Amino acid sequence: MSTNIRITRICEFCKKEFTAKTTKTRYCSHICNRRGYKELAKQVKIATSNKQTELIKNPDLEKIRIQEFLNINQVSQLFGISRRTVYRMISRGELDIAKFGTRTVLRRCDLDAFFSLPTAFETEKSIQKFPGIENCYTITQIQQKVNISSGALYTLIQRQGIAKYSIGKYTYVAKNDIDIIFNITEYGEE
Repeated sequence: MSTNIRITRICEFCKKEFTAKTTKTRYCSHICNRRGYKELAKQVKIATSNKQTELIKNPDLEKIRIQEFLNINQVSQLFGISRRTVYRMISRGELDIAKFGTRTVLRRCDLDAFFSLPTAFETEKSIQKFPGIENCYTITQIQQKVNISSGALYTLIQRQGIAKYSIGKYTYVAKNDIDIIFNITEYGEE
């Protein structure tokens, strides 16, 4: 089927202007088409070679990716951050650790959860209706009531999937959710 379409395009290989007869034409000539294909094939080969070189330089990286528990060196190598940054994240309470003597171990699922974006389920859950200030505790009130650090409290809230509500400079959590977790009655702690 012939057409009378004439479109001015830019060749993807030589970057010269040409008149194309179809809307899908990418190159000005058969020569540029072949050269463009060869350039693309070359880029794929280079990318494959670079990946193989990276695997040779870091043979343990693939082994690290499948492990469930990682030490500090493995975490820094896997995520490309320094050991000091990992220790700072631990001291701020952003990451949970387990100690085996002098050895510090982190769970891979905790690391993935920390570095991942919130899922659609989590964002949908956070858009729940605010129960009212009288039915909520502030983070400071919870910390004082149950004697817990802010990092541990935020981790617990995140793991339990409890909704937080930020109003102004305060963050609120529903009283009934916190009471269930910490077994708090109206008369005090059990």
